Amino acid sequence: MTKIKQLPESVANQISAGEVVERPASVVKELLENSIDAGSKNILIEIEEGGREKIRVKDDGSGIPADEMELAFSRYATSKIEEINDLYSIKTLGFRGEALASISSVSNVVIKSRTAGELQGTKMELKGGSVLGQVPVGIPAGTDIEVTGLFYNTPARYKYLKKVNTEFGHISKIVTREALAYPDIKFTLIHNHKEVYKTPGTGKLIDAVYTLYGSEIASNLTPIDYEDRYIRLTGLIGNQTISRSSRIYEVFFVNKRVVNSRTLSQGVEEAYHGVLPGRKYPVVFLNVVLNQILIDVNVHPTKREVKFSRDGIIKDVLKKGISKTLQTKDLIPKIKKKHLSPKKERLSLINDNKLKQGIEDSESKEHQENFKGDFIRNNYKEKTADMPPRSNKYRKQTEQAVKENLKPCKVSEEKDSLENNKPFNKNIDKDNNNDLVINNFLGQLYNTYLVTEGSDGLIIIDQHNAHERILYEKIKNRFADEQINTQALLLPVRIDFTAEEIELVKKYLTDLKRLGFNIDFFGGNSILVQGVPSFLKNRPIKVIVEEIVDSIFKKGKTGNKSDLLDQVIKYMSCRGAIKAGKHLAEKEIDELIKGLIKASNPYRCPHGRPIIVNISLDDIKRGLGRK
Repeated sequence: MTKIKQLPESVANQISAGEVVERPASVVKELLENSIDAGSKNILIEIEEGGREKIRVKDDGSGIPADEMELAFSRYATSKIEEINDLYSIKTLGFRGEALASISSVSNVVIKSRTAGELQGTKMELKGGSVLGQVPVGIPAGTDIEVTGLFYNTPARYKYLKKVNTEFGHISKIVTREALAYPDIKFTLIHNHKEVYKTPGTGKLIDAVYTLYGSEIASNLTPIDYEDRYIRLTGLIGNQTISRSSRIYEVFFVNKRVVNSRTLSQGVEEAYHGVLPGRKYPVVFLNVVLNQILIDVNVHPTKREVKFSRDGIIKDVLKKGISKTLQTKDLIPKIKKKHLSPKKERLSLINDNKLKQGIEDSESKEHQENFKGDFIRNNYKEKTADMPPRSNKYRKQTEQAVKENLKPCKVSEEKDSLENNKPFNKNIDKDNNNDLVINNFLGQLYNTYLVTEGSDGLIIIDQHNAHERILYEKIKNRFADEQINTQALLLPVRIDFTAEEIELVKKYLTDLKRLGFNIDFFGGNSILVQGVPSFLKNRPIKVIVEEIVDSIFKKGKTGNKSDLLDQVIKYMSCRGAIKAGKHLAEKEIDELIKGLIKASNPYRCPHGRPIIVNISLDDIKRGLGRK
């Protein structure tokens, strides 16, 4: 039997590092927290190759005395607590005394530091946790620590690092949240020698949000300052005009500590219930201030997860505080003068709450031409029987019905016309095995459904679902062949993202171009959309691109790339498809039905909704008492 042995300090540190240092972002987090705890007013974060090559954090904080430098890299060495009871009144971000020891055990570290009372600073080098040397050095007061060769001695961990953009995205998220928690500190983030952003350090949260998230988010936020019992809420919360498809914009702090909390998310989302559309999440930057004895921040070495002793009360205060704040503000969006121009409205940075209106407005004559000429017509050049013209008699008889959103079937007395109608299936070369047969078009019902005659009764087609299926298959095929046409925009659309989202756009830029998007980077965290797929040119571009990036953010981390792109194509198909409630010209109807017949699956839209409903002739006879 193997004897029980005490692990060497170096091995113990590497095991501990597995909990504290998961990836480069973990190193940045620990070093940032040390800089903040040191009272820094300026913090520089310099990253190379997503942290694989170098991580440098420089601050102007209190510094480390020369005689404590080596001790700082020992396990459980800290200046922040002395006894167990201190955990219940901890006010610093760090306290476990593990970070520096864990980081140095799996990397090469060079640290330079000087306190305000010292004439010169100290430089120390470490490799794999072992001190290589310590010498005096002339530097300003503060600490400058550089980490290179992360995981050089643990190849299994290095192997699991993701691509550069992914790792930097995690780093950017860490820095962004700390900058929001401490708006009085100037944070400068540099990646591969390029400045990503620099926060102003004014002490105002709104200024930090403006720098990190852009003007659209910042201009739609409302300050919150609410206190109930022993809990105080401060920060900024979004009005009903901004929302997102994921929780990425729900940012929480507890006593200025960045946290992830299901309790806080639930409380906030319940407060916004009825304010935002379904399946939309609010934008909030919320600090919860409460007595330290009511929370446990020592749940996990990363200190991101916290436990509350009174979850129910905290959720109740969140709901009351947010609801009261929203009620005291004018939630009716203002229509600015510049929005009265249709062209500017179409190309401006519209908000999510205008989604429905934007879709309705986009159903213009120009879109009809686009639908007929740009996407389907070019792919169905075979000659087919034209639809029979509608007589003036028919138009007069149905004028009133059309006004009531009902276009009755044109079967009354036009027997000759129906007999002359040739089946839609004729002369169409189908390269699929579907058995859909449509003989005649009878009418459009409620500007949403196409009523047709099938081989056995009526076939009713949902026009939106049908067009969505057609677009989906065309986009898939053209994406594979790299043949999606791009329509240049008269006025480019600027969109602001977070630094983390910008890294995802860069990562998937080639795929976005193959999908028909022409995107340029506009400096900082902004992009310019110069062109879009031709079938989306009259759609709300900003909303569509934001939703695509949201989808990439949510699914890009867990799913494979093929599945992710399929989801994006499904979304684009839905956005590009004609909408329910739209009156269609006969040419459009003709092309739509022919396109559906040629589809590989004419029965379900890409999201699984049914496209057609069949009412058999027997059912009609039974309903009319003929059988």
